[in-house]
Amino acid sequence: MSKYYISIDQGTTSSRAVLYDSSFNQITQEQQEFKQHYPAEGLVEHDPEEIWTSVLNTVNSLMSKKGIKSSDVISIGITNQRETVMLWDKDGKVLDKAIVWQDRRTTEFCEELKAKGVESEVTKKTGLLLDPYFSATKARWLLKKHKIDPNKYFFGTIDTFLVWKLTEGKSFKTDVTNASRTLLLNIDSVEWDMNLIDIFELGGLNLPEVTKNTADFGSTKLFGGEIKISGIAGDQQASLIGQGCFAKGQLKSTYGTGCFLMANTGKKRQNSSNKLLSTIAYQVDDLCYALEGSIFMAGANFQWLRDKMNFFEDVSESEELAKRADPNTNVFLIPAFVGLGAPHWVPDARGAIFGLTRDSGREELSLATHEAVAFQTKEIISSLKNDGVKVDSVRIDGGLTRNAFFNQILSSVIELEVLCSKTVESTALGAAYLAGIGAGEVSLQDVSKNWSPKAEYNPDSNYDLGRYDTWKEFLNRLIS
Repeated sequence: MSKYYISIDQGTTSSRAVLYDSSFNQITQEQQEFKQHYPAEGLVEHDPEEIWTSVLNTVNSLMSKKGIKSSDVISIGITNQRETVMLWDKDGKVLDKAIVWQDRRTTEFCEELKAKGVESEVTKKTGLLLDPYFSATKARWLLKKHKIDPNKYFFGTIDTFLVWKLTEGKSFKTDVTNASRTLLLNIDSVEWDMNLIDIFELGGLNLPEVTKNTADFGSTKLFGGEIKISGIAGDQQASLIGQGCFAKGQLKSTYGTGCFLMANTGKKRQNSSNKLLSTIAYQVDDLCYALEGSIFMAGANFQWLRDKMNFFEDVSESEELAKRADPNTNVFLIPAFVGLGAPHWVPDARGAIFGLTRDSGREELSLATHEAVAFQTKEIISSLKNDGVKVDSVRIDGGLTRNAFFNQILSSVIELEVLCSKTVESTALGAAYLAGIGAGEVSLQDVSKNWSPKAEYNPDSNYDLGRYDTWKEFLNRLIS
């Protein structure tokens, strides 16, 4: 009988369930979008119950479509949007909506903490910066708004919430990668840090048990029988695993809603002098670290062109529009719609378009959007190089990499070989790998041999790199 893995890929705009056979070949997938809530400028929320329903629906649809029984499934792996946080009580009732990683509502509190001089301690312990991006300040906001007894509530990122729901409250766990994004975990000792908990005023709140990525996260009986959950990683670390970046120095960049570039730095933590994040890459056997640069808007820029500017009906059309743009256009986009991430970390920055003329149209702004994502990637790679990381090539994945025009511009702008993964959604594959390792079916060495590129892109010498310099001038003007 055939055996399978199910990967639950809970993203920022949709939930997916992906079915893999025992050799990690993708069989099929189901996907369901859910509503984005924007209650005010800079605020982004999700309804946790809607997310949970979307996960249930996609897994059920996946299994019924292929006639798969629970006994056919070796294990489930989970990957998720990181930093998004919620609180719930012992009955699983969620307190308010989840506050999404893109949300900027805690900017003022972060500035207050910086003024108190605590950022150096936070960074030393967590590898992160004081920014609204991360989970702790969001959880504090929920506690303060509702004036609740923290002892009666459970803290969790999406992975923890899904495990709780799948196991019907029997398992309250998170993995090292998601925990490392909360501002509460000491990434050297891999333990919740009481001083950090005090700094963020979260004393008494119930925190999940932190485990390695390939652990026993419990079992679910919601799909007709018992299925174990044996692998979890935050989406960007899952992508690193899915792209086979297990060797020190290997680098991947994922282009989904945002762009997240991560370089494996090996068993020894490496700190950045250029505002990149030091974070946990994964823990299967040994603990491995990474340096990461986060861009908050990548594929989401094209959704903006579609949904708000009405440039096209399908994001894929942006490629043809960009190809028709005047190659000498001086239109540039700074996509700071929800602030700027690495290497600037300016949460109150907002988007801007420079260089518009009467001749500027959909084509020129589409090209500017492609270039803006590539330019931001170049900034992060420059920061990596300045931190002493040798970069020879970049492995890329994510929905935007279906766009060959973008992939070529990216290679030309960053002046590196770009290797496009044969699996566009490496996050789900990485979660499936972890499920297989956690179930004892395969090893890290087995899955490391499974990666190969679908396409390779090399820099076009005719591309005008002066465009990046012009874009940087406009960016600096916006920030100042």
